[in-house]
Amino acid sequence: MVVLLNVVLAAGRPSRELGVLVPPRSNKVLLRVLGRPVLYYPVSGVYQANRSTVVIVYRSGEDAVPREASSALDLPVEFVEQEAGETVRDAILAARKAIDTVDYFLLSFGDLVLDSEAYAKVVNTHLEESPDATILVTPVEPHNVENYGLVSVDENWLVKRVYSTAGSRPPEAVYTIAGVYILPSRVLDYLEKGLNLPEALQRVAESGRVKAVLWTGTWVDVGYPEDLLEAVYQLLSRLREVRISGKAAVERTAVIEGPVVVEEGAYIDHYAVVKGPAYIGKRSFVGAHSFVRDYVDLEENSRVGSYSEVKFSSIQPFSLMDSKVTVLNSVLGSESIVGIGVTTLNVLPSEETPPRLREHVVRGGVFEKKMGAVIGYGARVPPYTVLKPGSVFK
Repeated sequence: MVVLLNVVLAAGRPSRELGVLVPPRSNKVLLRVLGRPVLYYPVSGVYQANRSTVVIVYRSGEDAVPREASSALDLPVEFVEQEAGETVRDAILAARKAIDTVDYFLLSFGDLVLDSEAYAKVVNTHLEESPDATILVTPVEPHNVENYGLVSVDENWLVKRVYSTAGSRPPEAVYTIAGVYILPSRVLDYLEKGLNLPEALQRVAESGRVKAVLWTGTWVDVGYPEDLLEAVYQLLSRLREVRISGKAAVERTAVIEGPVVVEEGAYIDHYAVVKGPAYIGKRSFVGAHSFVRDYVDLEENSRVGSYSEVKFSSIQPFSLMDSKVTVLNSVLGSESIVGIGVTTLNVLPSEETPPRLREHVVRGGVFEKKMGAVIGYGARVPPYTVLKPGSVFK
C-alpha cells in the first residue's frame, strides 16, 4: 500500500503588483477569497484526497501564516519553517525530514484555487496506475504561457519532456503544469544536487514513467491581483441561491437579488441593492442607497459607504469605503481607506493587458477585459481621487 505525505508550500513571494496587498509578516496565501484565506483551498483539497496530516511550509518571519491558518483550518496540520532560500526547491527541501519518512508525497502549491476533485483525480490515478510520479496539467492559455512550466505528453498521457521556460516551448502540443504533484521521495536527491523542480521532474521522466492528469475545471494560480478577481469570479459563478445568515441584518427596504451570501453580523442598510452573484462577509456593512453587484467579494469587517457602487471587485478585510465611492473591477487591500467621491476607472486602453487578465462575457454576449485599481494594504486614497485603469495605489 502506497503511503502519501501531504505537503503544501506556503512560502512563495508575491509579484510586485500583488505584494502591495500583503501585510508585513504575512504571505499572499492569506489573502481572502469568499471568507477564507487562499491557503484554505489547497490544504482542504489535499486533505480530502488523502486524509492525513498536511505539512505546511512557511517562510521564516511570516508568522501570520501558522497563526491565521491554524484558526481558519479545522484540519490536522503541521508547520515547517523555511529558514533560507527563495525557490520552490528550497521550500521542498525544508520539509525533507518529513518527506524522508515516506516513499511518495502529494505536493501542492499554496496559492491555488482549485476544485478538490482535481486532487482526488491525481491521487486516484496514481494509486490505480502506479507510475513513478503523477502531475496535474491544464490546457495552455497562450497569452499566459510565459508564467508557467510546461510538459509535452505522448498518446498515453505520459510525460515526454518538461519545459521550465516558454523560450524552449516545443512544436508539439503542450500543457501547463498545474502545481499539484505526487512525487517519489528520491526526487529530493536531484534537488539536493541543485536541480530545480522541473529539471528534477524531467530526470524522473527519463528514468521512469510520469503520468499527466488533465484538468479543465476551476484552476487559478494567485500570483497577481487579476488572479484574485478571477478566483472570485470562478467561485461565485457556482452560487445558485440566496443564503442569508440568521445573525445578519437586512433592512426591509433593501433588495437582495440573484445568488448572494450574507454572513453573520453583516448589515445591509435601507434602499441598498445587492445584485448577485456576490459575497457579503461577516460583520461587513453596506450603506444606504448603495449598489453592490456582479461578482463582488466583500470580506469581513469591511464597509461600503452610502450612495456607493461596487462591481466585480475583491475587498479585503477591514477595508473602508466612504460615501459616493465607485469601485469597479478593483482590489482593495486590508485596512485600506477610500475617501469620499473616489472613482476607479476600469476601461483599459486597447494596447494594455495586465498580466493574466481574463476575458469574460458580459450582457449581450460581448467579451470584455476590464481592470480598475489595486489599492494596497493600509493605503489611504484622498477624497475625490480618480484612479486610472490598471493603476496601483500604495
